[in-house]
Amino acid sequence: MDKEISEFKKISLTGRLCYLFMCIEKYLVSCYPDRDWTIVAKKCWQWTNGYWDEGCDRYSQVVPRYLFEFDNYHETNEREFDGELSESDYETLINLYDGITDGSKENEIDRILTLPIDFNNVCEGTGFSFADEPTLKILLEAQSILLRHNIDCPPVDAICCLTIDRKNGWGEFMDSEYLSIILK
Repeated sequence: MDKEISEFKKISLTGRLCYLFMCIEKYLVSCYPDRDWTIVAKKCWQWTNGYWDEGCDRYSQVVPRYLFEFDNYHETNEREFDGELSESDYETLINLYDGITDGSKENEIDRILTLPIDFNNVCEGTGFSFADEPTLKILLEAQSILLRHNIDCPPVDAICCLTIDRKNGWGEFMDSEYLSIILK
């Protein structure tokens, strides 16, 4: 694991976020193979297409702790998602998580799905040098969750072209969906 973390030193923040999504997908399809995770994957991979604040807002719709914070669609949509969550997506996600999680912070699926929010928070309003170590710790946590379930970590070479030499270590906006194992 230490070797892979050192390989991340040359990977942009966007590349690291992509790797985090790769970890999430491996976790979801390995631990819950009978579920259709397409909606979650789409919310993951849209993030890198534009500004992170918008991508994070859309992604947060799939995080159980936010989705289950209120008792019904209308309250959840208005109070948590500023009217941006469709009723169809809400119903799909509620059914997807049925029997897996109620959104409690102690639940492992909630934790792994919250890691991109944590990632965004440590990057927000800062430069690469300040986000470097905290983002590596988040990637280590994602890898640890996978390893607890004997799930192989995604190969770092899949993102090796996403280097820190672009946009001060942030990397470019990109369509990263090609990295998905769910949306293929």
